[in-house]
Amino acid sequence: MPATSSDVAGGASAVLLALSPGAVLLVLRDGLPGIDTGSLSLASAHGPVEPPMSWQTVPGTALSLLLLKPQPGLAMGEWLDAGDDSGGRVRLLPEAGSIADCFGNLAPAALLRVAGFLAARGRRLLRGAEDAALAAACHAVAGLAQAPERGARAAAFCGADALLWSLPRGLAAEAATSYVVSRNRLRQVSHTDQTLILDDRSFEGGFLLPAGAEGPIHLAPAPATLPTLGDLARRQDAAGRGLYRLATTELARRAATEEPARRLLRDHQLVRPTQPAAQVSQPDEPFGGALELAVDDHAGGLFLRGWLRDPLALVARLTLQGRFGEQRLVPEQMVRFPRPDIGKKYAEAPHGGAELKAGFVAYLPRAASRPSAQWRLQVRLSTGDEVALVAPPSITTPLLARDRVLGGIAPVHVTPEIMARCIAPPVERLHQRVMAARQAPEVVRIGRPVAAPAVSLVIPIYRNVFYLRHQLAAFARDASLDEAELIFVLDSPEQREDLEHNLRGYQGIGGRPVTLVVQPANYGYGSACNAGAAEARAPVLLLMNSDVVPARRGWLRPLLGMLEAAPGLAAVGPKLLYGNDSLQHAGLYFERLGGDGDWYNSHYFKGLPRRFPAANEAREVPGITGAAFCVRRSAFEAVGGVTTDYVVGDYEDSDLCLKLRAAGHGIGYVPASELYHFERQSITLHGGYARTLAAAYNRGLHHRRWAGDIAALMEREWPVGSLPDCSEAA
Repeated sequence: MPATSSDVAGGASAVLLALSPGAVLLVLRDGLPGIDTGSLSLASAHGPVEPPMSWQTVPGTALSLLLLKPQPGLAMGEWLDAGDDSGGRVRLLPEAGSIADCFGNLAPAALLRVAGFLAARGRRLLRGAEDAALAAACHAVAGLAQAPERGARAAAFCGADALLWSLPRGLAAEAATSYVVSRNRLRQVSHTDQTLILDDRSFEGGFLLPAGAEGPIHLAPAPATLPTLGDLARRQDAAGRGLYRLATTELARRAATEEPARRLLRDHQLVRPTQPAAQVSQPDEPFGGALELAVDDHAGGLFLRGWLRDPLALVARLTLQGRFGEQRLVPEQMVRFPRPDIGKKYAEAPHGGAELKAGFVAYLPRAASRPSAQWRLQVRLSTGDEVALVAPPSITTPLLARDRVLGGIAPVHVTPEIMARCIAPPVERLHQRVMAARQAPEVVRIGRPVAAPAVSLVIPIYRNVFYLRHQLAAFARDASLDEAELIFVLDSPEQREDLEHNLRGYQGIGGRPVTLVVQPANYGYGSACNAGAAEARAPVLLLMNSDVVPARRGWLRPLLGMLEAAPGLAAVGPKLLYGNDSLQHAGLYFERLGGDGDWYNSHYFKGLPRRFPAANEAREVPGITGAAFCVRRSAFEAVGGVTTDYVVGDYEDSDLCLKLRAAGHGIGYVPASELYHFERQSITLHGGYARTLAAAYNRGLHHRRWAGDIAALMEREWPVGSLPDCSEAA
């Protein structure tokens, strides 16, 4: 029913403000007396007004505000019915207006409430975080209260563009959450009563809207020059040091939950001088010790390794200290292990030697929520004296941190407890960071690609290119590869120029086209295989090591033939030989070794003669090695490719086999296809693998993930005694 003049005369009036394409504000000058705003409903001549909507009264004024989405019926001259459960109704007449008309006579505290309401409810209720027009409206409301005494000044750079703002006194004493608005941006921020850090300069000239303040706080434009955190750290005056303390305290507070603050705090410490590592290691001292490693896991945790010698029981308390706090380190958190080097050094010490397990490792999952460039272990002795054991600087990349943890203790001393408590958790966190930072590879195509390849050979290369010419020469003279595409994935980008030069030369001589995929860094075997597979065009993939060379021509046809003849098989593997013609691989199986209960990967008939009869039988096997892994591309993609959770390389091949089996596929062995594998030529060149715990970590991860499936598989399909007992562990 259309509104009449008598209808309008009996109702309250409201101003309609279109704040942005996504937000409309009704400003009721005299409120809604007698209406329960908790159950408010609205209707226009076009029907009910749809939620979401939010109601707010402005203390100290007669204003009531209603924020909602634009919709039919909300236009100048239309009418609205507002009611609650009690049946009360009031007629509203929207009128034309502006922000200055509506709010120009309000006190600063009331303007703060209005701007804060628009920012908070507009951001949450109407999803207006990126609504530039809504931000401009909030800025305009706050600007009506601009006053120099409520201004904040930019005090220092906290990073390349981030600014530290010094706030006026009188805010809440504890850390608070507020909104900050510029003429086109709106953001929720946290701050203390003295400082605010914003990540860039776009809010200069904007306003901070802290709840409970006397009014909006104007963020005055920053001067042309400002000190950096490093400048403040070097100042000796009280004001400079106080400002530096406030800045680092604010960063430390935010670093526990905000990654940008954590990174900024870390980066600042990287450019500050660090003190030399310190230890007590003289045999004539009654106490000795060192904190040799303190590695941040980039997710709030800390890995420690060191040693303590205390023959007279002088140690009363251990305290781990970082740049922004300290915590007690109790014996239960430290796992001890043998240190023969310490025992030998103190064998003739006057106060007694070192106990058998002088070494210790520990992992504290929440100790480094605020990163420190250097950690110390403060040792309080029974006499009251204190000794500081200072670790080398600990901030590094996730890749190097991962490798340091894996190399932190000799494999012979790693117990299941040490692996489970101290090694696996930080390595898992760090490896996730490494993989999350992957960048897209560069692809170089050499020669005219094969029009419709039947198989794509994906060959990861890490540093070792010794066998490349032998491999390419064998490929060039083998007619069975005429319909194959060759994809090399370089995991050591520093070799890119030399490898590309060589591949172009080989292509010119042999005539076979080549694709080179250059990884930005070494992300491991699984990532390299997946990167190569992403460029493949054939229905079959053959993942092949760079140290695998065909034993004779025609080796590819039996593999493809087996896949064609047996639809139930998703993958097949060839016979692999050592250089002396003995067997290296005739199928992979699983067995428990070493007394730790873990499942290990083993190869059938390893070390036996090339013509051993049982090794010349094509058959289904539990798995095949990744050195030459021929798999249907559709099945490979359906299970997500090669798992990248493993470090560098090891167990990815059996993991892929088990994923394929879990999807209902079989795995086959094809002895008619023979290749030489000059085993582990690349992986031994990797500093993050050789002489580290990577293999043990991967085995543990593989066991935790697949132990139940492996046990059922081996018991059901390949029980002990089902084949001649002529195998040995891989």
